Amino acid sequence: MKALRYLVWLLLSSSIYAGVYGELEFGDDREAVTQKLGKSQLVEQTVDNTYTARTGLNGIYKCKTDISGLACRLYFNWDEKGELNEITLRSDSLDADLYKTELKGAWTDAGALFSRVYNEPKQQASYPPLSSFKEHKMMVTHVWGNNNGTSTLMGTGMDENQCFLFIRFLPTQTDLIPQE
Repeated sequence: MKALRYLVWLLLSSSIYAGVYGELEFGDDREAVTQKLGKSQLVEQTVDNTYTARTGLNGIYKCKTDISGLACRLYFNWDEKGELNEITLRSDSLDADLYKTELKGAWTDAGALFSRVYNEPKQQASYPPLSSFKEHKMMVTHVWGNNNGTSTLMGTGMDENQCFLFIRFLPTQTDLIPQE
């Protein structure tokens, strides 16, 4: 619980600095992202700088605070100009038999955590049944519309009999189900 309080404090305090995640901002290039993450209180780099040209940035930054015992790593998406346009926190994978227990607990805790930071989600679905992953690898269950015009999405995923939690930060307002 202490770790979750620390994460809430870091997320709330980072929002004061107008970053999407810590100091990261949409539109940053790879060099700016690398520099900002190198100074960040939120993450630690797990691969030496010597190897980042081969590995890229995806998955090499681990969040210092777990969500319900699940470590999370950062993944990035870039637009055609090489500017940051998406950040995803993805938990380490668990065996699918832990989907209904451990992953659901992390999903519940993460939903409560992000609701404390961003208020109640503008859209929320229930925890997806395991059978819903036959056609999809990831299912979005929560959408927070943030005051700065960005969105935060959360959900669960399955890949090769492994399950995971994800939290995705997007530069635009997004809906889970289009509003009429």
